[in-house]
Amino acid sequence: MRKRHSIDKAEWSETRENHYHKDCKDMAFAFGDRLIEVDGTVYLKRKEVEIKVIKPLKRKTSWYETWLKIKEIYNA
Repeated sequence: MRKRHSIDKAEWSETRENHYHKDCKDMAFAFGDRLIEVDGTVYLKRKEVEIKVIKPLKRKTSWYETWLKIKEIYNA
């Protein structure tokens, strides 16, 4: 029995999202910051200050959207 193509795409998308999530955390960590996710909104914690980064439009691509914004913040 053949495996459905759509399952492969879903698995690939999840893998890609996990990669963006890791990249976001790595970028923040490199600058001594942390990322916190509360109710679907991502905040950047610098010292004791929380800065709202983004509330992604799509849950499916939330870390990709966050990654784009984090790159912009850190000029990466």
